[in-house]
Amino acid sequence: MAFVDVGQGISVQTGDQRLGIRFLYHPFQDHRRSQDEGRPIFTDVEMIEIKIPGSRDVILRAVTENDKYQHAKLYEHFKVHNSELINGTPLSEFPFISASERKELEYFNVYTAEQLVGMADGFIDNMRVNCRDLIKKVKAHLEKATDTAFVTKMTQENENLKREMEVLKQQMGEILALKSEREDAPREKRKVS
Repeated sequence: MAFVDVGQGISVQTGDQRLGIRFLYHPFQDHRRSQDEGRPIFTDVEMIEIKIPGSRDVILRAVTENDKYQHAKLYEHFKVHNSELINGTPLSEFPFISASERKELEYFNVYTAEQLVGMADGFIDNMRVNCRDLIKKVKAHLEKATDTAFVTKMTQENENLKREMEVLKQQMGEILALKSEREDAPREKRKVS
């Protein structure tokens, strides 16, 4: 009988006794939102990790409905114990936040810049980390990133419009050339007659 450790010292018999199955959240960068915001934005995605005993290969892929059905007990345990999804810019993306400050913030369930900036004053006062300075720095960084994202977006739109204008100019030139050829063609026929 094969058992899989699902965390917190709990082992569960898997549906397929030959495989080690684990569900987890894996952060993926949301490139569209990152581009819009001008800073890295990550979204947690449900993943399944499949380990084949005796092999060093590990399969890591997005969870399917079949996975949820086939490994229902494991998936249910995963959902119960990992119910909080983290969405936003991870604190690790800010070089001015030290590892010890990040660990303390994580202890207080603060994992993203958005959570830090949105924290209530009462919670800020209970922390050893000088949160007010960190919040000021993070806010400034986020504002700068937002401004940069706007400028980048406008620059990209401007480049797109320039390309479209060049295409339109070329098309207009071709149309005028054809029109000129057609207007010249009847005159040539009249001269020949």
